[in-house]
Amino acid sequence: MGCGASKSPSVVYVNGRPTFEGDEVVKGFDEGNGLLFRIVNNKKRQWAYYNDTTEYEMHVKVNFGEDCDIRALGKTHLEKLDSGEYLATVVIYPCETEMFIEGRV
Repeated sequence: MGCGASKSPSVVYVNGRPTFEGDEVVKGFDEGNGLLFRIVNNKKRQWAYYNDTTEYEMHVKVNFGEDCDIRALGKTHLEKLDSGEYLATVVIYPCETEMFIEGRV
């Protein structure tokens, strides 16, 4: 995801907080505090994204293998590709959290 995605136990949000809680938070970028965060709740098997910027809309596209059993959440668009893989896309506006997918990844 993005450049330099990394798990970090010490995530610092500067422009608010996500409305979804999870077991894992992955920074989207090395820049600043990470700017965009993927939040994973392993028990619920759900992913969400939080945009911790005040001026950038983030466009997220993730490919999932054909063996995944997932469904789109919220405003996420899920498309099955000719290859059998899935493409999930969503736009996350500044300081917003968007639910992304749910299921077996």
